[in-house]
Amino acid sequence: MSAILQLTRLAIKLKRPEFEFAEYQDSPIAPLEKPLNKCSLALVTTGGLHIQSDPPFDFSMKEGDTSYRIIPTEADPAEIRISHNWYNHKFINADINCVFPIDRMKEYLNDGTIGSLSKEHYSFMGHIYDTEALIKRASYLGRHMKDSGVDIAFLTPT
Repeated sequence: MSAILQLTRLAIKLKRPEFEFAEYQDSPIAPLEKPLNKCSLALVTTGGLHIQSDPPFDFSMKEGDTSYRIIPTEADPAEIRISHNWYNHKFINADINCVFPIDRMKEYLNDGTIGSLSKEHYSFMGHIYDTEALIKRASYLGRHMKDSGVDIAFLTPT
């Protein structure tokens, strides 16, 4: 385990001694059913992003805000805000693509690497302690994306 991860775990345990870390030894595999250049892609981040007109994430919730915000593909990057206080925003303020690589995905779309972009992308908050509620919300969103024709979720953790 890296030194940074160990320090992070220690800091969380000091603040939240009751918190139990989840550890996964493997991940479910969902093979693509069609070529990448025929797939629709949605971005999903834990960057705590939201459109300026949407409410920011709620920091008063002890276990963390497990809701998500929708960011339309055509959103003006100048309208995207960060309401996540648990990481340094320096690089993201300079280029939103650090955590929400929408411009890179549009380049992949234009060069034919991917087939299409979802009309919607999604942002959760990181730093969530109530993972049970988060997993339920993420499962709902996964079904919604599948029903909306999304083939691939590109995840950008913070």
